[in-house]
Amino acid sequence: MNGRAVRSGGRRRFGRPTLALDHNNHQGKFGEAFVRTVAAASGLLVLESDLDYDGVDFSFKYPRARGTEYLPQIDVQVKSWRDPTGAGDAWAYSMKVKHFNQLAGTFDIPRFLFLVVVPADVRAYTQADDQCLRAYQACYWSSFSGVQPTWEVPGDQKVKVEVPKRNLLTTESLLGLMIRPVTPLEAS
Repeated sequence: MNGRAVRSGGRRRFGRPTLALDHNNHQGKFGEAFVRTVAAASGLLVLESDLDYDGVDFSFKYPRARGTEYLPQIDVQVKSWRDPTGAGDAWAYSMKVKHFNQLAGTFDIPRFLFLVVVPADVRAYTQADDQCLRAYQACYWSSFSGVQPTWEVPGDQKVKVEVPKRNLLTTESLLGLMIRPVTPLEAS
């Protein structure tokens, strides 16, 4: 840079461009990209609805099952979190009741919450060199299958849910969710 002001995202800042997205949108996009990266590494097909109307951000399909009676597929809602809390074995995540109700209960296609824990500073999301790209920090999953939705609570209020820390999302665990059903006891 030659010291001139740079225009980025509608704002000027001397010497360095500003971020194009506000912090919350930047965090949300990164969380979705994090999950897409794990799905891509797993060799899964990723489908995205044109609207997040029913609480499903992505559907994942296992393409090798073609021609069989069973087509492995799951639906996921992705949330990102930069201020994680939770003692012991689970994260204590606070989410809108509306979003919880879109995951709780029984569905033909299993539904999961994917919780991406991210650094507080957006500049710490990735680190790259000529050998790899590291994405920080981690993603955890939880199932509310068989859990009763809280219809009596207004949708804009929050409910705390537990997301087990042992449910780290990896290529192996994601494929495991695809291939075998998860019972509520395993997920809690």
